[in-house]
This record gives sequence, C-alpha cells and structure tokens, in this order.
Amino acid sequence: NNKSGDFSQFFIEVARLKNEFTKLYGGENSARFLLHSGITTFQPSGRRENQTDVKSIPYGLTHTATRILNAKRNNRPFKVSFAGYSVTVGRGNYFHQSYPFVLEKLLKKPMSFLGITLQIRNAAIGGVPSFPYGWCLENFLGEDVDVISWDFSMNEAGGVPNGLEAYIRHAMTLRR
Repeated sequence: NNKSGDFSQFFIEVARLKNEFTKLYGGENSARFLLHSGITTFQPSGRRENQTDVKSIPYGLTHTATRILNAKRNNRPFKVSFAGYSVTVGRGNYFHQSYPFVLEKLLKKPMSFLGITLQIRNAAIGGVPSFPYGWCLENFLGEDVDVISWDFSMNEAGGVPNGLEAYIRHAMTLRR
C-alpha cells in the first residue's frame, strides 16, 4: 500500500505491463491500435476530441480516474463489473482464465501500489443479450460498481442497437 505518496513502484509496474503488452501484440503500433479500438468512452455532446489542453483527455477516462481517486479517498475497493456473452464468461477455459480475471491479475499489483484494492466481478452469461439482462444490472453487476464492461460483439454486433442503448441508459442510473 502506498501511504507516502511515492508512486515510483506504480510507474515501474505500468511500464513493465506496457512493454509486455507491446511484445505480446506485435509491436507498439499494433498494441496502440488494439488498445484504442478496445476502449470506448462516452462524453457529453459538444466536446471535441482534438482539443489540445487537459480537456483533450477523453471524458470517460477522466471520469474513471476520478472514481479511482474516490475509491482511494474513501478507503474502499475499486469495483469493476463485467457483463457479456460466453467469451466474457470464459467458456472453453477455466473461470479464472476469463478476460475479467486476467485483467484483474494484470491490474491488481499496480492498483495496490496506489493503495487501492481492486475488486472484479464477472457476471457474464452466455447467450443472454443486453435486453432483458440490462434491466437487472443491480442484481448482476452491483449498484456500487465503478466501471462496467459489456461485451456485445458476439451476438449484437451489427444488430439492432435498441437493447444495448437501454442497457447503457440503465447502467447510467446506478448509484455510482
């Protein structure tokens, strides 16, 4: 746990993870492409992505950083919940090999260097679309979640977006 404000261990671990990711995924350009295409954030209308000051940081990332700081400030775990289909569940692998728990393994150490406990929840269910799943988010993901991940690529990609829109709108009503 980081009590002194020395974040050197954190930055060393982040650099190590970045280098490992770059090696695993074919070099820096490929790794950046994967990272960019794999993270979606939502921002209020009227914001421009090409602003040149601090405001150019995507709103969703700033919001997530604020939630991380709030978890630290309130001495509580930072909670990330995952929903989606069989790919997120980890079908064909052991449960601990599913994407949410692989991510937990990667992020737990750097988060601990910040003095934050990371809590991961894998609530994915194979073959269940965003509707009606999205109407029961408190039960599946928890109403106290800081970040929600939804993998809709298998069954809803290119389909009618109404269920996903309802899911996102409902997720925005959760307590945090």
